[in-house]
Amino acid sequence: MMIEEVITKFKAALNDSEYDAVLVFGPDNVQYLSGAHLPFTYSYPDRSMALLWPKGKELVCVCPVEWESSFRNLSWIGKTVGYVEMPADHSKVVSAIVELINTSGVSSGKIGVDLCRVHLSLYEELEEALPKAKLTSCDEWLRELRVVKTEKEVELLEDLAYRCDHAIFGVAHHVLVTSTRSEMSLSEEIRVHAMERELDVIGHHSVGPSASGEHASKFWSLAPNYGIGFDKHLKPGEYVRMELRTSLDGYWSEGARMMAQGEPTEEQLAAYKALVKLRKAAMAAIKPGVKCSSVYEAVKEKAAKKGVELVLGLGVGHGVGVTSYEPPYLTASEDAELKSGMVVVLSPVIRGPSGEIMMSKDTVIVTDEGCRLVGWYMDWREPYVANYTL
Repeated sequence: MMIEEVITKFKAALNDSEYDAVLVFGPDNVQYLSGAHLPFTYSYPDRSMALLWPKGKELVCVCPVEWESSFRNLSWIGKTVGYVEMPADHSKVVSAIVELINTSGVSSGKIGVDLCRVHLSLYEELEEALPKAKLTSCDEWLRELRVVKTEKEVELLEDLAYRCDHAIFGVAHHVLVTSTRSEMSLSEEIRVHAMERELDVIGHHSVGPSASGEHASKFWSLAPNYGIGFDKHLKPGEYVRMELRTSLDGYWSEGARMMAQGEPTEEQLAAYKALVKLRKAAMAAIKPGVKCSSVYEAVKEKAAKKGVELVLGLGVGHGVGVTSYEPPYLTASEDAELKSGMVVVLSPVIRGPSGEIMMSKDTVIVTDEGCRLVGWYMDWREPYVANYTL
């Protein structure tokens, strides 16, 4: 099973590390180590959930009592400690964690904490309650563990990418140039087609927007309404952008495709072909040992040569796993090196001939030789053309 690979990997890393124990608070790190996908935790940042894993001992979860049964049903972890939360008061969770640390024999040891995810006031209370412990950041250590996927993680992410792409294609297959359809209904169909493929469309990360015409010039059509264009209908001659961010067993995938409402004009087709060339440039640059910033520069250079308006400030790709957006980041400022086993969503964004935002999100797996494109249900070197195009 996938979680068994993760556990084995983490135990080995912890045994070889400088930490006597690791204490994590982030919903993503909690899920990664426990296997429990609890989307609602992102909606309650004031309610703390933590995992304590002392070296050579069992992993324990500390969470609000209301969450205990849900966590136990989804996780492999056998021991949980529930606490009764109080508004704006960390004393209960701090007391539970401190007692666990003391009984685990690491109260004077070095404890790695994901400092980027814990409340500052909670961390300060822990420091005060554990005067002999050395609390230190383990954020980079956890990042390095998570960024290279296990074999089972890669298999799941590849399957997820295919289902995501299939869902978007399934929606496009129902669109006819000869009939009107609103962006709102198209967005709803994206979510329905995702669920038909047993994908989850819940949680703050999940989204399935569509945009066309003047709305396609924005990332979020009629924001803050989550990209749903309401009564804006698709029109012949427009490009339609369809996106989907969805999950399966707590792991995420992103897809985005362009659909032409009728045969594309020369300008529209040229813009799409430019997008294809940017994808190819990114894939050609991806190799183990190559800096993320080098991939970004390769795409930027290709866009300049083709006279394409690359939307800057976004990067051209990012990692995916137990969150929809995680390292590695293919940006101008990221000097981390790519490694075999990383899973990346390529997402260069350009402006089309009418100012519309055009994108194609593709999942690749970094290999020893370069990278491998996964998830395509159809050949996306050409845009999808709506049915009954004359």
